[in-house]
Amino acid sequence: MPVGTIPAIVHVELPQTLLQWALAGAAVATVVFFGAGLTLYFERATRQRWVLSLHYGSMLLAAVQTAGIVVLPNRDDVYVMTAIGMYTLAMLLFLGAIEAAKRTRLQRSFVDLPLPDRLITDGPFRWIRHPFCAGYVLAAAAGPVATAHWLMFLVSPPLIGLAVAAAVREERVWLASGRAAEYHAYQQRTGMLVPFVGRGQ
Repeated sequence: MPVGTIPAIVHVELPQTLLQWALAGAAVATVVFFGAGLTLYFERATRQRWVLSLHYGSMLLAAVQTAGIVVLPNRDDVYVMTAIGMYTLAMLLFLGAIEAAKRTRLQRSFVDLPLPDRLITDGPFRWIRHPFCAGYVLAAAAGPVATAHWLMFLVSPPLIGLAVAAAVREERVWLASGRAAEYHAYQQRTGMLVPFVGRGQ
């Protein structure tokens, strides 16, 4: 190696095929969609500083993962198609949850009191209690599915962990409230993040 050259730590490779460009588009669209949803849909009540730090930190990690999808080599086509499906399902869950909530403004994540004026049980909420978090998990997991690079495996677990932690916190807030019985009954008939999985938890 000639003196003064620095070995490449990250091999950058823009999408080469139409399918890879579709993956890049799905990843970018999902992050933009989630970011717009956080800004436009969820309530704007002042949150504690640690909650805001987690929100904005998550968006930064999601942006890093998305950049990785665009500029890092992708896996074989079957993995790329699977990741596109995951991003698509994540956005559909998000859209379905917003539609089911309609005019009920929900907190972004790490829910605290006061709770919404109603328990939403329509749309995807009929099958899973946390469709927003499920969408976040799907999108975060799509990164390492599509791209076998260490960066994807570094960024994805914190994003998944934060989404699951937000769902668990919301469950605890509901069960500690005066509407615990209503929520407990809801738990018995729905999955937590996956239909039929996590009933009663």
